[in-house]
Amino acid sequence: MDHFVGRTAELAVLDAEMQAVRAGQPRVVLVEGEAGIGKSSLLSRFVAEHGDVCLLRASGDEAEKLLAWGVIDQLLAGTGPAAIAVSARAGAARRKDADPLAVGAQLVAVLGDVQAGDRVAVVLVDDLHWSDQPSARALLFALRRMQADRVLGLVSARTDEFGRLGDPWSRFAGGDHRVTRLRLGGLNAEDLAALARTVGAGDLSGRAVARLLEHTGGNSLHCRALLEELGPGGLARAGDDLPAPQALTGVVLARLKALSGPARALVTAAAVLGRRCPLATAAALAGLADPLAALDDAAAAGLLVEDLAPGAGIAFAHPLVHAAIRDDLGSAERHRLHRAAATLLPAPAALAHRVAAAVGPDDDLAGDLEEAAKEAIRTGKTAQGAAWLAQASTASTGRAGYERRLLDALAVLVGCGDVGGAMALWPAAAQFGPSARRSALLGHLDLLCGRGSVVEAHLLEAWQAHDSGTEPLVGAAAATTLAAYLCSTGRMEEALTWGERAVAASAGDPKARLNALVEVVESLTIAGRGREGLARLGELPAAATEIPLEHTDALVMRGICRMFTDDMTGAVTDLSMGLARLRAGVSLQSPGQCLAYLTEAEYRLGDWDDALMHSALAVSLAHDADRTWDLAFVHAYAALVPAARGDWQLAGDHVEASLAAVRAFGTGTGVNFAARAGAELALARGDLEGVLSATAPARAVARVEVPGVADWRPLEVDALIGLGRLDDAGAALAELEAAIPAFGLASASMTAGRLRGNLAVASGDLASAGESFAAARQLSRGLSLPFHLALLERDDGRRLRRAADRQGAVACLRQARDRLAALGARPHVAVCERELQACGAEVRPCPGPARWNLTASEMAVARLVATGQSNREVAAELYVSVKAVEYHLGHVFDKIGIRSRRALPGRLAASVPEPVGHGGEHDPGRQG
Repeated sequence: MDHFVGRTAELAVLDAEMQAVRAGQPRVVLVEGEAGIGKSSLLSRFVAEHGDVCLLRASGDEAEKLLAWGVIDQLLAGTGPAAIAVSARAGAARRKDADPLAVGAQLVAVLGDVQAGDRVAVVLVDDLHWSDQPSARALLFALRRMQADRVLGLVSARTDEFGRLGDPWSRFAGGDHRVTRLRLGGLNAEDLAALARTVGAGDLSGRAVARLLEHTGGNSLHCRALLEELGPGGLARAGDDLPAPQALTGVVLARLKALSGPARALVTAAAVLGRRCPLATAAALAGLADPLAALDDAAAAGLLVEDLAPGAGIAFAHPLVHAAIRDDLGSAERHRLHRAAATLLPAPAALAHRVAAAVGPDDDLAGDLEEAAKEAIRTGKTAQGAAWLAQASTASTGRAGYERRLLDALAVLVGCGDVGGAMALWPAAAQFGPSARRSALLGHLDLLCGRGSVVEAHLLEAWQAHDSGTEPLVGAAAATTLAAYLCSTGRMEEALTWGERAVAASAGDPKARLNALVEVVESLTIAGRGREGLARLGELPAAATEIPLEHTDALVMRGICRMFTDDMTGAVTDLSMGLARLRAGVSLQSPGQCLAYLTEAEYRLGDWDDALMHSALAVSLAHDADRTWDLAFVHAYAALVPAARGDWQLAGDHVEASLAAVRAFGTGTGVNFAARAGAELALARGDLEGVLSATAPARAVARVEVPGVADWRPLEVDALIGLGRLDDAGAALAELEAAIPAFGLASASMTAGRLRGNLAVASGDLASAGESFAAARQLSRGLSLPFHLALLERDDGRRLRRAADRQGAVACLRQARDRLAALGARPHVAVCERELQACGAEVRPCPGPARWNLTASEMAVARLVATGQSNREVAAELYVSVKAVEYHLGHVFDKIGIRSRRALPGRLAASVPEPVGHGGEHDPGRQG
């Protein structure tokens, strides 16, 4: 019987959200309240009133919070035939050690499919606070990716319990524009009176209603339980002795006691099996050949309901009902039932019941738990594996087994970056005696937590204490982590030393050795020995497609190494393959690095639209996955193309976000990236003092950067020359030039030659300037760096104008302008045109790429569609739904003035005149 009453205001809020969704505005409603307040009833009533939607429903369960992908599996089980293919792909991804981003992307695809015919998709998750962590992350990723989708997310959780899911959900709940928070209070007097009538308790007096409200706080579950227990007139007979809300357990147990023997046995057996279970299993445990009559009795008493979720048969009407019955079992009965359940269920499901039935340490149980944990970890179920290892430690009879297994559990959690889980186990591990492994794990945990002051000490302690004969991998792990830490702090030679030690120590374990080798190559690359780093990765197949999936991090590092050795094409090949594998579900240690350095390579190659698309994706994924340590890095790269194109607001927003991340998280390396981004923006705007302000924090840190690549120093030299501070400029340039030989980068030498030429021009030495520009031009012939070549041509044109070589100056400036116009670098085009005017040359309209005022998202969709990709393929590449692609494509067609996708390639290839003077009154890099 339906006992739903009241909640008209809350239903009105939900109806308004549904109307927004039907208009193409995705929304998420977070319903919060205490247990039993009516969250599930409210959402069930609401979706029942909207039968035309596609409903994907799931619920979290405290007993299943370690079951990886449990909630996602429930959601996908209800998507229907339209999404079978996508669901199958998502299932395949989850059978591997998939990154939640990849599974979230598959959920995005499913949500796109079920919106066919403009149908609304409703994603309803009850008790999200009990969700498994992988599902919670994937769900959050999908909800954040909703753009123009007809998707309504309905999520319930107990008050203030979003913290169980970590900071990402808390921030989403508190700040995303798509989110509405609906906090449920108790029923009011009118609603409570209506509830009394629906449960058969009759019309209550005002006094009775007031007393009931006072005792229950309006909690609908408590109210209903008391009303059904007391019956008609019961409130009046009870006087002032109403049971308090805490007496709900008594109400539930009274109902249980009133059941027939078979029904009581069925309910008790079900309580041992969990919140929900197959009916046949509960019947077998209860010893019932035919459980249907017993189920009817239990359902009539409001204790059990039929559960339509896949793999289930019955469920408790409410978590509190289950808890009340489960917790009332006596020790002997509980242990008997758990022992019996362990014989009915297959491994590993039986393990939980064996643990519950145990009355003390049991080495056989500990061994079985450890074996199950190894298998779980092998198949990517790390949280379950760590939990079983922790249980195995408790079941161990000896101290050595206890400590080893607990440290094994801690190692799993630290290895997958589960800081919260590791911190929960650490107090027990802290009681252990000193050991190399304990110190190595503590040092790794320190690094994850940002405790930089003690990372090095703990890792050195681990290295010094480890026995190279019996525990080489402990030493390898400590050395690898120490190498990563030293590399992040700019101590490259030390990082390289420790990386080599890690490689040597892990020689017997291919996976550990490759992890150590990646750190060695990173240190070599940043120390200017990138070609040596490439040689160290020579064991990888030459073709990116042939590199095994488990070596994808090494593939990404090879791509980074290639970029830092002026092989931009090779870098794009490797990094693009790394990105493709990330989309397919392969976990990367640092997806932010892959995308950001892919952006850098494309920026330098002149593929600015690709760079813009990938930098935006890097920012989005960093936020969606809560990779806060990537924010300074990815926002800095996202500022480059907008700054060079004169999109000041967008570039400025990214620069500010990069700086904010540096301030908030103390990102040591981030200060250099933020400095470069801020300086690029200031220089493009002609704000030379602003360039020096942007680079000052990086200069104060005095970290060595690879010259010419992701480097702020050339920008500083340009600004100093433009400000007439020639001595300072000479000193800064000498510092840059001194670093170049160790790296051997032709691109850096070309940039230094341009700067040396500019400094000579400013000093009045045009002959020396000519030699510098000639040398720089010679270096440029082996490179494909259109933007940097255009800057060289522009500055050489200035030199020629001052040398009164009008013809040569005009030729250089026009060549530079054409390159810059092709890139859409409007501020820089304007500078070239002013220089041409100063030469007395006619300035004709310059063709540049047609953009039609498309947004970044619209341009990304348009460009991918123009290559012949389907909407589904575009959606997968951009991590959005097909519906979002259709929405953006509609705007593209309207703005460009076409009717079909066949006309798109030709229109995108069209050119339009660039506006003159877009860069403002100042010249980028203008010399005084």
